[in-house]
Amino acid sequence: MSELQTIKCYMNQLPATILKLLGIEPPIGVIPEGVQQILDLYQGIERISINLIDNMGLFEITYMKPEFMIKQSELMLLLSTKNPYTLGVLHQLIYGGFEVEPNGFHLLKTINNAGKTSCFIGRKKDIERYDGGTKSIPKETDMSTWVESAKVINTHDLSWMHYLDFENLHKQQQQLRQRTPEDLIEKLINRTDKWILGNYKQLRSNSLMIIIGDHGRVKLDLEFSGKIAQWRQASVPIAIIIRK
Repeated sequence: MSELQTIKCYMNQLPATILKLLGIEPPIGVIPEGVQQILDLYQGIERISINLIDNMGLFEITYMKPEFMIKQSELMLLLSTKNPYTLGVLHQLIYGGFEVEPNGFHLLKTINNAGKTSCFIGRKKDIERYDGGTKSIPKETDMSTWVESAKVINTHDLSWMHYLDFENLHKQQQQLRQRTPEDLIEKLINRTDKWILGNYKQLRSNSLMIIIGDHGRVKLDLEFSGKIAQWRQASVPIAIIIRK
């Protein structure tokens, strides 16, 4: 990880960055400007595949070291935000901030209005809140989200998959007392890492994968201790960028 190029930026800079990578001019003065270093590095992108993973941040990527993300990552963004949790992150990515459609801005609508296509795959409640009437496919498990992803990653200019099994599985396993949340997070991150590798192999050339990690739905009291606990406490959301 020490050789991986790292850039610090704000979470709400991602919408403009995504638009410009797709050749779409963001509305001036409505959302924050994109990250110029990313735009300079990646030219000629034809499609973007976003994978949003709950409960994965700087701590998890460096401590648990999912193999594909570590080996293939070209750039990692450290994302500064006042709200690193799932709904706050979705809000910032879709609206470019915490207001709902400020001056009419909605990321997916903007992409579609520019003559390009998008597809959002995730839980029904999140889709109803954030898709803005654009093409979306509700799925209730990460496995079904991944299976569906294979159908859309090369057929849309922007495909967006949301992996968020942790909360439901954590509640179930709390009742059964089967494993610690730390073990569960590691298992799910490594599982999703293998799924995203499968997507990468399927992706056509001139594609960009953006893997975004947030802090999950709510703050968790995990069982890490000592320096490891301090590292996790200081963890920030990240975005990993991989070009195909």
